[in-house]
Amino acid sequence: METLKFEQLPNLVADLKNEVNEMKALLIQKANPQPEADNPITIQGVSELTGLTVPTLYGYVQRNEIPFYKKGNRLYFFKSEILENWIKTGKQKTLKELEAEADEFLSNKKKGLRYEK
Repeated sequence: METLKFEQLPNLVADLKNEVNEMKALLIQKANPQPEADNPITIQGVSELTGLTVPTLYGYVQRNEIPFYKKGNRLYFFKSEILENWIKTGKQKTLKELEAEADEFLSNKKKGLRYEK
């Protein structure tokens, strides 16, 4: 290890301060990621994302069960729409969520509130 001299101390402290600031900026950037541009993907990209086959996806497109865009003869999808509007809407409620919902319904019914569809 190199022996440091007192005269070098201000420069070394300045270098350390710069490195700490760079590390801090990287940590902040990592903690608050910028949303990446949502580029369109092809049906093959959706197949890789979801694990579904291309023919299955064409069936969903034909029945308008999946969000898609069509330009000419080409189909385009957006990853964010596939994840947020299609996959996440199919979430099944857990047993605890169903029990809480039933308890809330029954407590409202006991209070004289009517359940209307």
